[in-house]
Amino acid sequence: MTDVTVIGTGGMGAAIARNLLRADHRVAVWNRDRARLAPLEEAGAVALEHPREMFSSPIVFSVLADDAAVREVFLDDHVLDSAPAGAIHVNLATIGPALAEEAATIHADKGVGYVAAPMFGGVPVAEAGALNVVTAGTPEQVERVRPALEAISARVWPVGDSPRQANVVKLAGQVLIASAIQSMSEAVAIGERGGVDAKTLVELFTSTITPGPVYTNYGGRIARRAYTPAGFTPVLGRKDVDLARAQAASTGLGLPVADLLSALLTEAIDAGHERDDWASLADTQRHRDLDEAAR
Repeated sequence: MTDVTVIGTGGMGAAIARNLLRADHRVAVWNRDRARLAPLEEAGAVALEHPREMFSSPIVFSVLADDAAVREVFLDDHVLDSAPAGAIHVNLATIGPALAEEAATIHADKGVGYVAAPMFGGVPVAEAGALNVVTAGTPEQVERVRPALEAISARVWPVGDSPRQANVVKLAGQVLIASAIQSMSEAVAIGERGGVDAKTLVELFTSTITPGPVYTNYGGRIARRAYTPAGFTPVLGRKDVDLARAQAASTGLGLPVADLLSALLTEAIDAGHERDDWASLADTQRHRDLDEAAR
């Protein structure tokens, strides 16, 4: 019997599975593209043929792309029917709070625990085992999965007993990150059009006004115009910003900056950056002229 199953072994999921293996957890893995499983098998993981086998482990981590994928794999395919008593699903994906609430209810009806645990940090951070993981769920269930979460993270941040709360926090953070990228893009564009070197600008700003990994990492990409390989695409960014807008609307809250960010991310996608990093917001900003900005 394995200790943890990882469902979804793209860049993030593969890094998480490897860190669990390094921490001496026995790990099973599943992915739609089975070619992604071979390197993990070589590292010691057990490859599953079908997601219905996932609850051969008492703890299941899922690292899926969006609401639709979570619904398809966990809620529409009857996989929860095969879960033994006491099993826990830890959903590491960024999904809407409404789906988190629905998923928690369905899991409880099936006798399966559900912990929301969205992550801050890209693939390099995941590979280093330095993610910040935001958790919400019953305290007992969060404590049961904490050792596995600590194997993949720098810190675990419990924020409440209702799983939806963790997803609210993650969406709020995604708006902050998108805002930081756009703000840095505008600041660099101002400087460049005034004849100042972008790398100098980013070094100055991140050493004084805007220190921190988000501004440093994305500022570096902006200065170098390094939009590939993508750590996180404008498509995924727009998805998260729009989920944040929907969550805000459900509480009667308007988000003027998030509304603008959704439009700007759409612009980047339409400009051909859908597969690039969302730092490519800087490319559309660099080419934005005054008459265009006024429209």
